[in-house]
Amino acid sequence: MRYSRDSASHVLASLTMALVACGDSSGSSTTTGPTTNETGSVGSTSIDGGSGGSSGSTVPTTDGSGGVSDSASDTGAASTGGVGPKFDVGGGGNTDVGGNTGGPGSCRPSEIYGAAGGFPAFTDPNYAAFLNKAVAIVTHNNWDPAPNNFSLTVVDISGDPPPPNLNYLAPLYHHPTWTLDNLGKIFGLTLDSDGNLYVAPTTAYGANPSPATIKRIDGVTGEITAFATLPNNGPAMGNLNYDCVSQTIYVSNFEDGRIYQIDMNGKIVSTYHHQTGDVTMGPPADPGEPDGQFAPLGQRPWAIQSNAGRLYYSVWVEHLQTPDPNCDNEVWSVGYVDKSGVPDPATAKMEFSLPTINGGTNSTPVSDISFAQTGWMLVAQRTMSNDNGTSAHQSTTFEYDYQNGTWVSQGTTYVVGELLPYSAAGGVDHDFDPNGYVWMTGDALDFYTPDVVYGLQGTPYGGGGVETSTLIDLDHEITQQDKTVYGDVEVPIPGDAMPVPPPS
Repeated sequence: MRYSRDSASHVLASLTMALVACGDSSGSSTTTGPTTNETGSVGSTSIDGGSGGSSGSTVPTTDGSGGVSDSASDTGAASTGGVGPKFDVGGGGNTDVGGNTGGPGSCRPSEIYGAAGGFPAFTDPNYAAFLNKAVAIVTHNNWDPAPNNFSLTVVDISGDPPPPNLNYLAPLYHHPTWTLDNLGKIFGLTLDSDGNLYVAPTTAYGANPSPATIKRIDGVTGEITAFATLPNNGPAMGNLNYDCVSQTIYVSNFEDGRIYQIDMNGKIVSTYHHQTGDVTMGPPADPGEPDGQFAPLGQRPWAIQSNAGRLYYSVWVEHLQTPDPNCDNEVWSVGYVDKSGVPDPATAKMEFSLPTINGGTNSTPVSDISFAQTGWMLVAQRTMSNDNGTSAHQSTTFEYDYQNGTWVSQGTTYVVGELLPYSAAGGVDHDFDPNGYVWMTGDALDFYTPDVVYGLQGTPYGGGGVETSTLIDLDHEITQQDKTVYGDVEVPIPGDAMPVPPPS
């Protein structure tokens, strides 16, 4: 909890690689070079009741760590193991400064290493008490009938830590327009460097009649506008993330298995197909797409996070009703061709697969990725019973440390939920304060001992469970369950945090 104690110029013409991907019966795939197209559920029951349904003059080259270097602009970037630049930090000659304190693109230093974007400064008088405070922003399915059927909540998490393991009645803010009717069913959330919010349509809570349009929420007025519409006839999107270096947004598409790169005018810059490695400049032209069907398991990206020169993403391999006896859910990464942010499929690699938990026979998909103050990675799972059927109590938050070029599991250092310590709802973020907290969405955080708390858990940096955590019920009603309601969480950093040390 942050209770303050205190489009590309150079693209490789042809690339080849072998992806050993779950869901690909051949065990490998052929990668094509970038192409140009100018045209542009029923969940299971459990203990707490039922469930809901750039430019330059050199050709970029890959480095030994899987990153991409550009000798014209990346000199001085951080590196590991003496294998060349890995991180997308500009050298001393970089004068493209934006944001609050400067950096490549619009980056503040903390954003380069995965922090959420700028702090929203809504002018609504009801938000005045939240200005210059530490806040968490949470997406969710609605819990109340109109006009209070909000899909987005800002939570004040500033001040001294309240007593742990008891519901904290945190101040909440909802702009009056942030309703299910106006935002639709949303899960994924990101912020740009100026504090504007972007939300993605989801089927994590069930079928979605409006699956194709990413929406933008102005960081000053709170106004909702359509930002970008992607090819999608039903499955909707996974998650999305703003990359401050390229100043573009990446979105995972559950229908065609592609990760879309979108500029800040809502135009598709490129797409990257996880299974085949195909990269397009502009929209894809996949035969038969969109067809209204989910991309096959093992070919479906969900969580997505740009960090330190690579795009990290999860691949949804299995869920409760469709286990894979050979493969678990996975986390991958891919480098960029250059600072334009176009993915370079030759650098794609699987970072790790997720273990099973709670004596189960299958893992659950990762829906959110966050990089902590130390550079460690946090991944949050969401329990899914089928493609658009959600459940609970089979997911957690895992922590990974980068050691000698490999992400090494630190286990479940952050335990979400009280009675069932596998109650992660799929969102995780960190406040980049060395003495701060990790924030996670979850179910059954307090389960009738004495309250019924569903919503947000803040656990001190270093790990722990509810016994040391702040628990916040996000509808301020602590007698009824709100199972499977909550989604993603982002913690924007007021001003900036010091750059975190890179993984080493």
